[in-house]
Amino acid sequence: MIRLEILTPEGSFLDEEVVSVLIPAKNGPMLLEKGITPSIVSCHEAGVLKVNFAKETKFYAVFHGVAHVKADKIVFLAELVEDGYELDMARAIAARDRNLDIIARKEDNLDVAYAEISLAKATARIKAKTLSEGLKE
Repeated sequence: MIRLEILTPEGSFLDEEVVSVLIPAKNGPMLLEKGITPSIVSCHEAGVLKVNFAKETKFYAVFHGVAHVKADKIVFLAELVEDGYELDMARAIAARDRNLDIIARKEDNLDVAYAEISLAKATARIKAKTLSEGLKE
């Protein structure tokens, strides 16, 4: 077991012993567990954090994260973390569709760069919710 502490600007989101954590690192998913080499891991702007507890697995949508990994503790700092079970799937799908439409139109008066970031967030929310409910991706 390894201690996982997840912090956001609002405060502590999680502070528990876990078996492992799968982080959406920029160079691909990275499995972190007890005894791993200390490092700093930068995450995608938006992705899904998979946390394996002793008796269950949970999925979280995470945004703008970085992990400070020590041999016996992981401190994950993120702009925002959302529990996959608590996400509103209909709202996430509507946001995804709205942002796909903005990107496809590429109109000068629309902020396509912002829509791309919002699309990544909506996609992470959909994936976290889908995985939390045990559905196929």
